[in-house]
Amino acid sequence: MSTPYSTYCNADRMDYFPFFSKGYLMDWLLQTEQYWLRKYVKTLRKEEYYTFHKPNKLLRYYYQRKKNRLGYKLGFFIPAGCFGSGLKIYHYGSILINPKTRIGKNCTIHGNCCLGSKGVFPDDAPNIGDNVDIGQGAQILGGITIADGVKIGAGAIVVKSVLEPRATVIGGAAKILIK
Repeated sequence: MSTPYSTYCNADRMDYFPFFSKGYLMDWLLQTEQYWLRKYVKTLRKEEYYTFHKPNKLLRYYYQRKKNRLGYKLGFFIPAGCFGSGLKIYHYGSILINPKTRIGKNCTIHGNCCLGSKGVFPDDAPNIGDNVDIGQGAQILGGITIADGVKIGAGAIVVKSVLEPRATVIGGAAKILIK
């Protein structure tokens, strides 16, 4: 059973300004950071739609190229099909996601993050649950599992699974703090 494109767009749009509001129009006129982030997520969702839900090679390649061009500008590499609905990106800057990574609904991600393999086995990628907040500069590496509701602090390097829901992970050695 596939999820329609509009469901993803509505979930992704929740945290941004509504269309044709004063904030949205100012973002468009001034070409702010939020405008470009919103445009990237929308293009990513269109690529996913034409890849998985309504296969159309021409439109898929069009949106893939458009997403890649925006990605070069913003510093993102996010393959189609990695994120569930409700993706929120807060800042520009080097966001690298392994194509095998799977991330649940309502994920918040900040800039300078890497979610991928350790380099030994390229297919070992993290599985991340719903409602996860990934802080600025966090690294999640290897074939690990992150539970639902986990908050990963800025600069944390996570190489072991976090199976406790709603835990907080901080530090270079990724210590787990449970609420």
